[in-house]
Amino acid sequence: MDVGTPVRNQPRADHISSIVEAGTAACRLYGPSKTNVADIARLLGKSPASVYKIFPSKAAILDAIAGNFFETDLCFTPSTDGELTSAASRLKETALGQHRLMLGARDGDSRMFDLVVLAAEGSWPSFRDHLKRLEAYVRELVCAGIATEEFVPRNVDAAAACFCASIISLWDPRIIGALPVNHNELSAHELASFAVAALRPSSPGEESMAGE
Repeated sequence: MDVGTPVRNQPRADHISSIVEAGTAACRLYGPSKTNVADIARLLGKSPASVYKIFPSKAAILDAIAGNFFETDLCFTPSTDGELTSAASRLKETALGQHRLMLGARDGDSRMFDLVVLAAEGSWPSFRDHLKRLEAYVRELVCAGIATEEFVPRNVDAAAACFCASIISLWDPRIIGALPVNHNELSAHELASFAVAALRPSSPGEESMAGE
């Protein structure tokens, strides 16, 4: 019986977590571009070689740090009474809530925001996974809206993908990083409202105008 396998695996998980934690601290101290494996090892009180036993490269460490940041600091949690509100309201809340988290990181945690910009620019796995999680949640809300007849029945995967594409300027750190600091969120509200409205049934007046 191989009783040693679980014992060997557990320290690896602990090591990954500690390296990500130290790497996050290093990124906040020096910025992602200036952080190196020696900095992370020094914060851990270990040698760079011990870090390389867990991660093959600095790029892999940065991707893991970005992934952790996406899953914690940049993971929007809808309000607790979300089940009592309409799917359309929850969809707009998610679009705007995620946007505010990105703005908050840009203004309050600039070096970690620089890291997620790098993740977006390089299409790192951490960024792709982040977008997949957002689209999966949007898909759930589209399904819920169709079930309650708030939204027109349609291909749910296509509708979720189109919704996310239409508001990507609210979620993409590359675009958000270029916004002025005194950015007016009114435009974000308008864009989110417009995207949600596209999922709703058209009114008779809108149908007649579309046919003209």
